Amino acid sequence: MRTQERTRKIAVLDIDGESFEVDGHYVGKESKASWYTVTRSSDHSVTVDHLSQFPSCEKIRSLLH
Repeated sequence: MRTQERTRKIAVLDIDGESFEVDGHYVGKESKASWYTVTRSSDHSVTVDHLSQFPSCEKIRSLLH
């Protein structure tokens, strides 16, 4: 039997004048995301994938520079 994975947009964050979307990835019936993905809102490119914790604005800023 295959475990179902769901993705849900959790937040849109404005960092230094640019918007980023944070998606949570859920496995099975878990209520807490297994990992998080950050995408740039303007072009939907993945900026960071498989973060184990919800990223703060500071964390995203540090990953960008």
